[in-house]
Amino acid sequence: TRVIPGIPQVEVEVESMDKAGNFIGWLHIEGVNLSVALVEQALSRVHFTAERSPYCKALLAAQDAAKQRKEKVWSHYEETPVEEVVPVLEEKERTANYKPVFVTEITDDLHFYVQDVETGAQLEKLMENMRAEVGAHPPVEGSFSPRRGDFCIAKFVDGEWYRARVEKVESGGKVHIFYIDYGNVSGTRESEGETCPPSMDP
Repeated sequence: TRVIPGIPQVEVEVESMDKAGNFIGWLHIEGVNLSVALVEQALSRVHFTAERSPYCKALLAAQDAAKQRKEKVWSHYEETPVEEVVPVLEEKERTANYKPVFVTEITDDLHFYVQDVETGAQLEKLMENMRAEVGAHPPVEGSFSPRRGDFCIAKFVDGEWYRARVEKVESGGKVHIFYIDYGNVSGTRESEGETCPPSMDP
């Protein structure tokens, strides 16, 4: 390389070529990378293609310094506030809590009803008290006017009284009953139903 006194030494570093056949590279003057110098003096911004260059770190460092000074192309620069990252607490692993139950009914569409074994004695006591109250004050025939959604007591096929809910009322006095403590559904007559005593309300 011929050095001419008084003339700056210029070096062109070709890195690649674009589709049009133009050279892509770097210009060094007296050993200084001109691109880095322009960015450092806030006269230029770093292009995203510089990420693939060996001078990427130097360019980004120069740009960061220029941003801090807010000069020339960065005179109106406002630093984007850093969003606070809130750590997401990991959901605790689910633990199974098993309870003994007694299956009382399984429907044709595979729904099932159960009773808690631990509270079974309480339910039996409730049934005893209800039947004792019904025995002491027998229902008066014709006094029960069932409406859909009403809670009541009704006889089951075994002849005993159980707590229930009216599901449907048909002409002719037929009533469709859902026995709430067992899950059974049955058709009965109005005469086999009675208003649920207040002390037995679900």
